[in-house]
Amino acid sequence: HVLAMRPSPGIEAVGTSLRRLLDGSGLIAAAQGSRTQDALSLRAVPHVHGAAREVLERSAQLVDRELASVTDNPAVSGTIDDPKVFSQAHPVAPALGQTADSLTIALAQVAAMSERRIDRLVNPLVNNLPAFLAAEGGCNSGFMIAQYTATSLSNVNRRLAAPAATDGGVTSGLQEDFLAHPTVAANKLLAVIDNAEYILAIELMAAAQAHDFLSDRAARAPGTDAIYRAIRERVAHYSDDRPLSWDMEKLRDFIREADVGQ
Repeated sequence: HVLAMRPSPGIEAVGTSLRRLLDGSGLIAAAQGSRTQDALSLRAVPHVHGAAREVLERSAQLVDRELASVTDNPAVSGTIDDPKVFSQAHPVAPALGQTADSLTIALAQVAAMSERRIDRLVNPLVNNLPAFLAAEGGCNSGFMIAQYTATSLSNVNRRLAAPAATDGGVTSGLQEDFLAHPTVAANKLLAVIDNAEYILAIELMAAAQAHDFLSDRAARAPGTDAIYRAIRERVAHYSDDRPLSWDMEKLRDFIREADVGQ
């Protein structure tokens, strides 16, 4: 397979997942030969998501190791009669800071790619769908403001992805003249996770809406049809008849709770 030309466990895993989800798609078959190649926000999904998977796997291994480590200073061992006290720097956790920063960057990239796909779904200049996926074109704004929201969150992620581990700081009378900032890095990561969940929720909303307009063209693949049905069990087709924020919250909860497997 063409993805094997660039050996990577992450690319291989994502490629396998995509082939499984898209197998049997009538929509893909109907679109065969319609363009030379897709935009990178579609074509590079295995590369971006694959890289993020590999960062996540390495991070899990490192965090497990760190949780099993001594982080006290001083470290005390020996016996009551013969205590041994060691002054060292185990409370300093550069590996955790660097790992949290890496995860933040990886998730920010995944979310940024999602936002670009949302734009392609709502943009009549690059698709054959109703403008902004509005049920009544010319009268309603459809998903236009939802894409604004995704873009804003993606920009916030870009600022949060600046590494914390390289920040400085001198405290304790020059004794603590190096700081690794793992806590700040972890807090930024939590914020990016939160934003990414909303961006992905918006993409799910927009993708389901797009499929509503494609229902008479060809059948979805069984894998993507299962995703579509899961979305429609939670939110209905949008006709500018309710606040979109309600749908965002429902699908964000779905993302948090869903067991997506491999």
